[in-house]
Amino acid sequence: MSEAKKNSILIVDDEKSNIIALTHILSPEYTIYVARDGQDAIEVAEKDMPDLILLDILMPDMDGYAVISALKSSEKTRGIPVIFITGLDDADEEEKGLALGATDYITKPFRSAIIKLRVQSQLKIVNHTRALDRRFQQQALMTKISQLFLAETYIDSLFTDTLRMIGEFMNIARATLFTLEDDGVTLICKNEWLKPGYGLEPFTGGKLKLEDSLLSIVDGLLRSTKGAFCLPSDDPFVREAMKPYQRHFPDYIATPVLVKGEIRAVLEFSREADGREWNESEINLAMLVSGVFSGIFERDVAEHSSRVKSEFLSRMSHEMRTPMNAIMGMTQIIQMQCIPDDLREYIDGIDTASNQLLMIIDEVLDISDIEKGRLNLTDSEFHFTRMLEGVLDAISADMEEKRHTVTTDIDPSIPDRLTGDEKRLAQVIGSLLSNACKFTRENGLIQVKASAVEIKHKMLTLQIEVIDNGIGISKEQMEILFIPFEQVDGGIRREFGGAGLGLAISKHIVEMMNGGIWVESEPGKGSKFAFTVKIKTKIEAAEEKCGRPGAFEGKTLLLVEDVETNRDIVTAMLVFEDMRIEIEHAANGQEAVDLFAANPAKYDVIIMDINMPEMDGVEATRRIRALEAPEGAKVPIIAVTANVSAPEKKVYLEAGMNGHIGKPINFDLLFQMLHKYLDRGDN
Repeated sequence: MSEAKKNSILIVDDEKSNIIALTHILSPEYTIYVARDGQDAIEVAEKDMPDLILLDILMPDMDGYAVISALKSSEKTRGIPVIFITGLDDADEEEKGLALGATDYITKPFRSAIIKLRVQSQLKIVNHTRALDRRFQQQALMTKISQLFLAETYIDSLFTDTLRMIGEFMNIARATLFTLEDDGVTLICKNEWLKPGYGLEPFTGGKLKLEDSLLSIVDGLLRSTKGAFCLPSDDPFVREAMKPYQRHFPDYIATPVLVKGEIRAVLEFSREADGREWNESEINLAMLVSGVFSGIFERDVAEHSSRVKSEFLSRMSHEMRTPMNAIMGMTQIIQMQCIPDDLREYIDGIDTASNQLLMIIDEVLDISDIEKGRLNLTDSEFHFTRMLEGVLDAISADMEEKRHTVTTDIDPSIPDRLTGDEKRLAQVIGSLLSNACKFTRENGLIQVKASAVEIKHKMLTLQIEVIDNGIGISKEQMEILFIPFEQVDGGIRREFGGAGLGLAISKHIVEMMNGGIWVESEPGKGSKFAFTVKIKTKIEAAEEKCGRPGAFEGKTLLLVEDVETNRDIVTAMLVFEDMRIEIEHAANGQEAVDLFAANPAKYDVIIMDINMPEMDGVEATRRIRALEAPEGAKVPIIAVTANVSAPEKKVYLEAGMNGHIGKPINFDLLFQMLHKYLDRGDN
């Protein structure tokens, strides 16, 4: 992996001796900028954008308080954390600095160890936030590219547009798509993007012959990886094999575009040789683009049929859910920490945007399942009022941002305990509320009404209404409201966004619940969306377990997950909730089988990822169930995976798993499932 870029620190102090001392302490690890007065500090900060500022309080002309006020009032520099340097021992002065936006204090005389620790602590937050932001930008870019291909029919120009977007995002010099000719050995450059300013000659239309040495490497990788892979210039063996294909730049990532395990094209991303190796994020992005292109080539082979489109949507949604699990999990962990208000604002923004992106991904998966006839309902007992509160809470940030007033009117005759698909019912209500929020101008009024139309033989006919005073809908526009991928007009798409899937999915869910959905609206006078569903009542309230501290004390969990970040997230959440459960880790299915076989009585529950190297979660489950020890048949095994379709869940249950949780992980659901199996007397 490449060497990480050094963090930079701006030291602001009017005393030369202090600058020398701090530079001596910090320069081995960080890039140092220096300013001797307040005005110089502001100019350097705006020009060089350091990752951290060490700011002296007592300076002539412009003291540290004035400097931090100026920094925090600037859009460009307000996010840079500031640590005050002071010789003062005054709580009021410290409180004043923190109120202005300082994140910490360093006192004189300097203590090297304390300075290093405080600087490291602040930069750790900066780097973590930056990494999350970069991951989210990458996910947003991939979503944009996927939607671009889905929305347009002329594919060739879109390949070039995609190469440009990826090239600019990666800040490279050249991105090229070579398509394999029918002879199986000739590559032709069909699309390319060249960074302006290099004066490169286009290679579009140029041809290359695949050498046997490269074909051998690719064939070996196909057999070993069974999926996406890349050929980076960091590997000397690959670099030698790729020599005949390199033009202009020796540093590159080449990744094949596969259709049903066969090469159809090759993507190449090139840059200037600067001594850096390609990092994991760059390699993953290259392979994600290859995956998108693979879907497009496959769709083209299938003559752009709706069936292939739904498979493409499903595949891309699955690929995005896995990194989304890391983004949302790490965001939750950071939100639990004590961090400065300006950073918390950014983290909360990432959290909101991540949930919005996840909703789009879920909608894409749902429409794919609907087209394949695989969308099913699952019955469970739930609290109606608690479910509705959860939906309102989830949409509250968007409502507050537009300063909407939200009211609820709940019919008291609706039983609080119901039996049905809580998630799907909440999804429909959430979709209607999201639309009401989106299509209502600021300071609007949104009403939610729930009424019991009929209760007969323990079956409730429930009616939900979402009423807004937004822009309204014409009769002509109503005709396409519930059609997938449609919105009322292009202007609405541009102004309000959205994929045009929510209402189509809602209609399908409502009809599966033996109900109907309709709309009443006039342009400029708002809209009322209403639906009915039939759902079973449950009068008797069941005793519930709560996430009490120490709930799982004395129990041991085996967490099987090949991605270290995901293991850290699950562990951190269980520790944060003070469940006091012992946790052991396995990085793949084989390790899990070996650990369990060595001491079957040790483990009370297993959380099992599905897609892992060496041995996947399904095979590992089968082997654990086949062990002679009685615990092998008894231990609860919970699948955790981005594969969330009904047929995939069926495979997991048939392999011997007890339950399933999708990624990104809903930790409330995880805790409920742990209670379900660990609170039983037979464990």
